[in-house]
Amino acid sequence: MGQVFWKFLVAFWAALILAGTLVWTVNEVSRAADDEPRPVWIGPQLRLVLGSAQLMVDSGGIQLLGDVLQRWEDDPMSRDKILLLNDKGKDYLQREVPPNWAELLKDQPDYKVEDKSGQSWFLLAVPRHEFLLDWLRSGRGMLANKPAAPHLPESPDFDDKGPPPPMHGMAGKTAMPMPPVWFHPAFLLAAILFTSLSVSLWLAWYFASPVRQLKRALESLASDRWLTQLGPKVTGRHDEFGAVARSFNDMAKSVEQAISGQRRLLHDVSHEFRSPLARLQILVGLARQTPSESAMVLDKVEAETQKLNALVEEILTYSRLESGAAAVKLQQVDLLELLESVAEDGRLEALSQQKQLRVKAETARQIQADPDLLYRALENLIRNAIKFTPPNTEVTVELVQLEQLVQIRISDQGTGVAHDDLAKLFTPFFRAQSKKDGVGLGLSIAKRAVESCGGELKLHNLYAASGIVCGFQAVISLPLQQKS
Repeated sequence: MGQVFWKFLVAFWAALILAGTLVWTVNEVSRAADDEPRPVWIGPQLRLVLGSAQLMVDSGGIQLLGDVLQRWEDDPMSRDKILLLNDKGKDYLQREVPPNWAELLKDQPDYKVEDKSGQSWFLLAVPRHEFLLDWLRSGRGMLANKPAAPHLPESPDFDDKGPPPPMHGMAGKTAMPMPPVWFHPAFLLAAILFTSLSVSLWLAWYFASPVRQLKRALESLASDRWLTQLGPKVTGRHDEFGAVARSFNDMAKSVEQAISGQRRLLHDVSHEFRSPLARLQILVGLARQTPSESAMVLDKVEAETQKLNALVEEILTYSRLESGAAAVKLQQVDLLELLESVAEDGRLEALSQQKQLRVKAETARQIQADPDLLYRALENLIRNAIKFTPPNTEVTVELVQLEQLVQIRISDQGTGVAHDDLAKLFTPFFRAQSKKDGVGLGLSIAKRAVESCGGELKLHNLYAASGIVCGFQAVISLPLQQKS
């Protein structure tokens, strides 16, 4: 169990203890303010007994009232006791009487009865402080077999009117049966403690469990296990812990993809550099062995150096775009003019391969973009289309306006790309047709260049009416400049 678990548990119980202490303190302070017994609150049950006292005396004499009060005294559910006092403050049942009984009678003046001999008796309800303590000590059923109060001896204080008659029928009888166990204070206390403990344990576990899982997941990340994911028990929660867990999973995926991309890029760059460097070593060795062919060897070394330089330039461009280090300078660009500038160089390359390049545009379009980045993206896509379209076919570049967007559609008539490879085309150094020249960075650079200009690049195959692939198309979507 973690510290959060115990903090929740201790805080919950501390709150309960504090509340109980405050209640006890207030009660003790209120009791300490008056050392003498205070009159009790006359509830409905107690009021019924007191109000029926005269009727009992009229029906069966003072003896009947004494029997009823004795039963009330033996009833474990009665929290107060009723004293039957004469004018001298002596109780009929010879119980202890508070010293200030006369003052207490002033608060209960209505409860006075007269027996048949004309003697006045006063009924006084006082708190029964030993009630709860006796009940807690008793346990269930221990008082059930307690014998009733024995026959009371005659009191000399009653000589003027004669001794009270014996309490016939009370001797030998037991007290009233104990209430059910669920009314016992010990049971109620145990139920409260058990319920509080169960709820506090569940509450502490509910809050501490996701924290522990998140802690273990973070420790896994620190150990370079980047694919660590929290389970559905945490991510499926509809509270702040669930939101944090889902954010953690997304963060872990992003970090894993970034690290995997860096490792893959390092591997691919190393692989791409290996081939031209190996060829350069071979050419140097050939030049040493055959000095007469040094001119031819130097031409090949220069060609390999140019390829190596182009590769470095591609890698640097991709790295700047990927990291956001490339300075993007948005300005007003005539898209048709830029497109014709790129197509002019592309037509020469297409003609050399017996291919055609055609540009379709209705009118000029003004957009906000970085002309250098957009030029680089268009150049890569058009040269890529020319490379893969078969001889005696054409590459079409179409400029179309769609509401607030302008699209540049570059289509070839090649064999397209396998369905499984479509999602990988933007992966650095990936080449769907490895026999073709290139390092596999053209599409990655084009995508990030278009996105830097606020646009979007999509790639897909073209299909004939028969469902056969009849070409490949790249679509650049750019926001059209709003007219002021």
